[in-house]
Amino acid sequence: MNDSTPALLPRRLLLATDLCACCDRPLDRARQLALEWQADLTVLTVREGPATPEEVSSWLEGTDAVHAFELAARAELAEEFAGTGMVPMLQVVPGDVTDGILGAAAALSEALVVIGASRNETFQELILGSTAGRLAQGLDHPLLVVRQRTRGSYARILVANDFSETAREALGTALRLLPGRRITLFHALEGSAYAPLEASAAALQEAQAGNERFLDGCALPADVRGRIDIVVGRGLVTEAITRHVVEGAIQLVVLGVHRLSAVARVFMGSRNDDLLEHLPCDTLLVRAAESGDDG
Repeated sequence: MNDSTPALLPRRLLLATDLCACCDRPLDRARQLALEWQADLTVLTVREGPATPEEVSSWLEGTDAVHAFELAARAELAEEFAGTGMVPMLQVVPGDVTDGILGAAAALSEALVVIGASRNETFQELILGSTAGRLAQGLDHPLLVVRQRTRGSYARILVANDFSETAREALGTALRLLPGRRITLFHALEGSAYAPLEASAAALQEAQAGNERFLDGCALPADVRGRIDIVVGRGLVTEAITRHVVEGAIQLVVLGVHRLSAVARVFMGSRNDDLLEHLPCDTLLVRAAESGDDG
């Protein structure tokens, strides 16, 4: 990793949404990021079939319910983005939700994919279920899962670190997408809560040194490295990270996703199966490169 060249911000954002009321949060965040990055925004809606009684009736009668939906959606988007100088592109595709998102994303280079809740799934089911799992494994782009309301740019960011190449990729992505921000590099030291004081102090010192060696391997310029704060937490990974997120009012957690794992097996693999379920903030999932070494 070398941050000596200008940051390459995403040129495009792909927001996957069904445009229902509960999708306001990912829509607001996608708009904020698109304006910050001066990026194009595509709003993608995947239609698996008629979703309302009116659409079922239209489908049975052979009328074009999809066309009527698109007209209404374009009008809604025009109102949402009035005064921003931005005109998002609406893309409506039929079929399976995950396949639709993967297909639309594959046609975009230098993009970020944004998802949130759906009228057909609870937020937990979306994050931990098959949709996000297949997306995290199939996307070549970073995947942003939005939970919080948008109150400006991301300012308090945490990158989970297990000293792997996957974590290195996550840190590099955070630095690229959010240049100039302070970032907390967080490592959870498990099994130290009940250790003798001397052993605990030694373990903390070694973990701190491990983080320093990790950063040495990233070959960062001095000014970039100076914006990275090393934090070593204690206890189970999920509990340690979630506790720090809450106490530090973290807005975004960046997690490396191992290539052949399920979405819940991010950062330290199976030890972290329930991390996404507990995080109260937005989460950026970064899939490791094909040649990545997971440590």
